[in-house]
Amino acid sequence: MPPDQLEAWYRGMHAEAIAAARTLLAHQDVSSARHLLDVGGGSGGLALTIAASYPQLQATIVDLPTVTPITQRYVAEAGLTERVQVLTADVVQEPLRGAFDVAVLSRFIQVLSPDQARRVLRHVSQVVEPGGSLYILGNVLDNSRLSPLEPMLSNLCYVNIFDEGQAYTEHEYRDWIADAGFAQCERLLLSNNTSIVRARKPR
Repeated sequence: MPPDQLEAWYRGMHAEAIAAARTLLAHQDVSSARHLLDVGGGSGGLALTIAASYPQLQATIVDLPTVTPITQRYVAEAGLTERVQVLTADVVQEPLRGAFDVAVLSRFIQVLSPDQARRVLRHVSQVVEPGGSLYILGNVLDNSRLSPLEPMLSNLCYVNIFDEGQAYTEHEYRDWIADAGFAQCERLLLSNNTSIVRARKPR
């Protein structure tokens, strides 16, 4: 998109990112986290909301060079530049730097091909500390691909909008997560039929 359209897109998505953060906080305990990685964080609404909830938390938002100038403006507006860093990187193509005890991917895997999703999770795993947590938020299909209804209908949009992305199944997520070196994978199906997939990096 042209820069003005891209900024308008993320302005519209900012409230959804905040809502995703609140959903995560309502269902998972991240109060002991020290450094959070928000992968493909867009406007940064998720990381900013969690950082505002926990004053001890440092956060890093990673996204593409077309997006991070927008992210930096949201971080500055939130007054959190001392605790929230913006990192420009293509997590599909290159390893990340840093060390994190929590990594969150919200509505991100669905824009990728299976091979890209596998590579992303491997790159994320390299910077998650032993004992750290991985959270994936978004539309996850049952293994039949026919339910839940809302993710199945959303998938019809994904396959027409994205070059390669789609809503993937629980089995596919578990396979990629295990391949990346995470364990204790669990899926929590929420009341709106979106999911939180959680896993841990073995110590």
